[in-house]
Amino acid sequence: MFAPRRFADYTPASPCNLCGKREGTLVEIRDRHGAPLNVTCCRACGLTYVDPLPSAAELARFYAERYRREYKSAEAPRIKHVFRAGRVALERFRTVALLAQPPARVLDCGAGGGEFAYLLASRGYRLTGIEPNDGYREFARAEYGVDLRPGTLDDASFAAGGFDLITLFHVLEHFRDPRAGLAKLAAWLKPGGHLYVEVPNALTEVSSPSNLYHYAHLFYFAADPLTRLARAVGLVPLLVDGAPSKANLTAVFRRDGGTANDEPEPSAHARVVEANRRRTLRRYLLSGSTWANAASRLWARAQEKRAARAGLSGRATLDALYEKEAPRTGRGAL
Repeated sequence: MFAPRRFADYTPASPCNLCGKREGTLVEIRDRHGAPLNVTCCRACGLTYVDPLPSAAELARFYAERYRREYKSAEAPRIKHVFRAGRVALERFRTVALLAQPPARVLDCGAGGGEFAYLLASRGYRLTGIEPNDGYREFARAEYGVDLRPGTLDDASFAAGGFDLITLFHVLEHFRDPRAGLAKLAAWLKPGGHLYVEVPNALTEVSSPSNLYHYAHLFYFAADPLTRLARAVGLVPLLVDGAPSKANLTAVFRRDGGTANDEPEPSAHARVVEANRRRTLRRYLLSGSTWANAASRLWARAQEKRAARAGLSGRATLDALYEKEAPRTGRGAL
């Protein structure tokens, strides 16, 4: 039996979550650790996904017990992780402040160590979170007193129309059924409420080709497939930023109640395949953005080490960071 080849035509075992077809092009056959992993891009609509998909039971067990340990090499956040996530939380808070004001009700789906949840709760938002990993969730509960629920999106149940804003940062790519997941989240939003999403960018030109694909990420999104998934469940795009110069795709959607079955962008598949062809180690190492990003990471790591040496708790670390960058105004604005 022949091993699969990159960029070969491929008939996946799992139908495309967006269009339902089984017509693909293999864009990767190995994960970041070198283990076999078939990643296919749908020829009909450009949605990119792992094939075959793990079972729901396998995923639930992986996220509850292994994901954070393998991804962060820790059962619970260390201070360097707390400080790093706090800096990211501040960046995201700028967008949140434009979408909803306290005491808006917010659901943080995939809350991790609770740094973003704590920022919102401390600024007057009524915050609820979901976090499947036991160590990170219990750390956040004990350290910050935030309301984080166990389990995955499949386990969660909230009243329809109960949230003004739902945040979904690097979570959608983990859903086994992103269309059903988005539909569930849309139902929990009030009419006119917002969904704020961030996912790895399928078209990125600034990520290392050896660090992009792995078992935990089941789907990879470019702007057109993500927008079509959202519109199919009643979410209207307000912002979709998936420029190749960025590692992540950021999107904001508003619930309007209607649904749309848009025709796919004809070039969606070709753009993803071409992005993968161009994403070589040589091109990555010769890119000026690679070295600029490396310098930024070195500076950030130095700041994280300084925060760790301060000997403060996680909460005190965040309080010092947040009071400096996001003083309590009572309105959530920066």
